[in-house]
Formats: sequence, structure tokens, C-alpha cells
Amino acid sequence: MTARAQANLLGFAAAVVVVITVTVTGVAVASDALGGADRTPTSTHAAERLATHLVAADAAHTRERNVLRADRTATLTADDLDAAVPPVRGRSLSVTLGGDTLVVRGANDVGPTDGAVRVERRVRVERAVDRSRRVDLATRGSVTLSDHTGRLVVRIDTDRTRTVRTVRADGRVVLHDPSGLSGRYVLSVPETHPLTVGFESDGDGPGTAGVSWTATNASVERLVVSAGA
Repeated sequence: MTARAQANLLGFAAAVVVVITVTVTGVAVASDALGGADRTPTSTHAAERLATHLVAADAAHTRERNVLRADRTATLTADDLDAAVPPVRGRSLSVTLGGDTLVVRGANDVGPTDGAVRVERRVRVERAVDRSRRVDLATRGSVTLSDHTGRLVVRIDTDRTRTVRTVRADGRVVLHDPSGLSGRYVLSVPETHPLTVGFESDGDGPGTAGVSWTATNASVERLVVSAGA
């Protein structure tokens, strides 16, 4: 074989090696891309399902759609989310509300990293606040509540020369006893805002009526959900 023929043969062999290398590399890149494409839709589906559950009207931690109860949301666990949203089972995940981490799993408890998909929602977060007022029945007969959840606790304490027989909520009778009211009562009242609670009494002696209720302190927060591969 001549030197020129040998050179041509070596050149052809090198070209074949280059073609094979490029082809293998291209297949590897395509395989990685397809693998990523396979993983991303499932992560996206899991993250979207989780976000939808967290703001659902029928969830145990919400009052209505997009309205979260702060106390119940704060106690959510990864097991709770696995039970409610099967697509997140076995995945790394994180849930934050207003910048505070509520649930995290995976990546040494720092949440999803590679292949993670993030979904954000704007939600209303309601926090229960206990309030109370005391009414001096000798000088006034009512109290107005600017906010409440529909449940009141009333405690009536009067001298024997004053008798409370009726309690009204916005004019509606919610408690009545012709022989007189005394002690502690739990009442369901109309969810009217504001609500006036009135005490009808007679006599000239001292007496007080204590009213306790739960008000709502609300804010708009950012809910961020991440689900990994």
C-alpha cells in the first residue's frame, strides 16, 4: 500500500471516529433532554396539584377558596400533603407562606433543588384574635362588635335588684328567660358586621354583662410551593 493510500485510510478512520463520537454525544444530549422533559411535566403536575389543594375551598385549613386559616395552615405536615395530594408522594417539596417555611422535605431539609418546579399564589390569611368587652348595665344596655365569627360568650352578673331577661343581637332575640338570666351562655348570632348586642334589664341595682368573641385579623400573603423530581 502506498503512503498516499495509507494516509487516505487513516483520514477515513479518523472521520468515522469523529462521526461516531458526534453521534453518540448527540444521542446522550437528546436522551438527557428527553429525560428532563419526562421529569418536568410530572414535577409541574405535582406542584400545581399541591398549590390547588392548599387554596381549595373544601380543605380543612381554609375558610373558603384562597382564604387560609393561619392556625390550621401552620400545623400542616408532609404526611398531610401526601394524603391529600398523591402526586407529591415520594418527592422533595417545600411550602412557604409570607416567607415562613411551613413544610419542607428532601435535599437535607432545604427543599427541592434539581428539577424543582415552583408555583406561587396570592392568598388571604386569617388569624383569630380573642376580644372581650364589659357592659355596665346601670349606665348602658348594649355593645357593638365591628368583627366576629358568629359565636359569642356572654356572662351576666347582676345584683338581686336588677334582672336581665333578654339578650338581642341586631334586634333578634338570641337568649330569653322571664325569670331572669344569670351566668355564662354560649350564643350563635347572625354574621352581621357590625353587630349590636343588647341586654334588656329592669331594676335599679348594679349589674354587668361580659361579652367575649373571636375577631379576624387578615392579611394578603404569598404562598410558594415547590415540588422536585
